[in-house]
Amino acid sequence: MAEFTSTREGFQRAMEWSLKGKPEEAKSYVESTSLPSFHHIMNGKRLDYATYLDGIVEWRGKVSEYKPVVHEFLRDGNQLAARMTGTIKVSGADTEFESFMFGRVDKATGKMEWLVERSVWGSAGGAPEHGVN
Repeated sequence: MAEFTSTREGFQRAMEWSLKGKPEEAKSYVESTSLPSFHHIMNGKRLDYATYLDGIVEWRGKVSEYKPVVHEFLRDGNQLAARMTGTIKVSGADTEFESFMFGRVDKATGKMEWLVERSVWGSAGGAPEHGVN
């Protein structure tokens, strides 16, 4: 839906919805925000649509709290860029993260064609432990 990719506020709602909710409702999220040909490149690893959906299902099953904050958002034609930080509780552990995202949006539907994301995360209050080189 275009509402999720046209403004910072809409993208904020999409990011909140991504990992909040029941695992069995993940398909609705992915179908609402992504084309069937969508792929996600996370820290250099390419995930096809089905693998991306499986990942959302898995994360929803182990996340008890998720508070993303989209700080910067730019939409220029079919291009999208955003920076997000936040906190997430995974299997009871408090974690902080920062993500930079670049993507292409289908002009007709407003859904994501692809997304490249670079993220770092680690224990709350500590240095990033994951996604660092």
